[in-house]
Amino acid sequence: MYKIFLVVPPGIEQIAKKEVALLFPKLRPSSAIDELEYECDLQTIYKLNLLLKVPNRILVRFGEFEATSFQDLFTKSARLPWKHFLKKDISVKIRTTCHKSKLYHSDAVTQRIHQAIESNLAIKVPLLKGDSEESHGKQQLIIVRLLHDQVTISLDSSGNPLYMRGYREIVSKAPLRENLAASLLLASDWTPELPLIDPFCGSGTIPIEAALIAKNHPPGLYRDFAFENWPEFNQSTWQTIRREYTQNPTNITTRIQGSDRNIGSIEIARKNAEKAGVNHFIDWKNQSISDVKPFDQPGWIITNPPYGLRISSNKDIRNLYAQFGNVLRQKFQGWNVLFLCNNINLANQTKLKPKSLLSFSNGGINVQAFYAKVD
Repeated sequence: MYKIFLVVPPGIEQIAKKEVALLFPKLRPSSAIDELEYECDLQTIYKLNLLLKVPNRILVRFGEFEATSFQDLFTKSARLPWKHFLKKDISVKIRTTCHKSKLYHSDAVTQRIHQAIESNLAIKVPLLKGDSEESHGKQQLIIVRLLHDQVTISLDSSGNPLYMRGYREIVSKAPLRENLAASLLLASDWTPELPLIDPFCGSGTIPIEAALIAKNHPPGLYRDFAFENWPEFNQSTWQTIRREYTQNPTNITTRIQGSDRNIGSIEIARKNAEKAGVNHFIDWKNQSISDVKPFDQPGWIITNPPYGLRISSNKDIRNLYAQFGNVLRQKFQGWNVLFLCNNINLANQTKLKPKSLLSFSNGGINVQAFYAKVD
């Protein structure tokens, strides 16, 4: 059994817990302090990476001990069973943070961990540097945390962040990450039985994620994972798991529409949807918010409209939100709406009496997901 931890963007932890409970009902939090910590076997680690839409990464807790000297850190790190997770042809990237500990120099801590790995394996292991999220080639991310002299060493099982599904090579301005789009859909309680419209679709992430949910399509199907490089990785088991979740694809009857006034964004959205295998399930329209029309059955509008940082000086943005609210009240009575915005005063321009459901960071901007029922 492995102790694992789900790395989730701050603000959507409850959505991640809800998703785990829905897809893995037998999995229970192993820590009363941190409810995103679980214990599971290796096969479940495979499945979590393949199926979960919300987390950024899934970490395996590899070592936990106290260290008040660099010799102590080296000795205890060198005793860990690195051979179970690192092959001879692998490179490592070590991210270290130190807080309120005698060992406060993160670069020195990284150096000792690296030396401990090479001592344990009795080989030279390339150490990669740089803070890029994306990984190339065979490499293992190791996350080291020192807090009050307690060392926690975790191994990343995911590789590239899980929001990198593999279908979005082209993005428009201010793109919404795939896991944040999925979080909006899960937070809304939208179900594929109801139509969905995104009138500010940009590169199409929300409609594509909705179509993948409706299709019951594993978000990690088109990508690789770090655990595939582990010595204990079982290729046969992995292929069996993938077949289990792909041999009976769901036929979509859901009506999903994405629209944007920018024709370039619609072209990008189509290309991304084609790569995701769901383009024929989505109705793309090049149109302004004023031209959006409802389906005959009430459903959901879930969207990420433009928003500015200096709202008081941006009359056009305020007018856009006012028009957004006008269109919904005139045409979409009985519909539910969930939209992102970075300012409550701007959100109130819609006159929909929006209530905040979630708060998180999108592209470095603190935003809220506002819900309203259109009367």
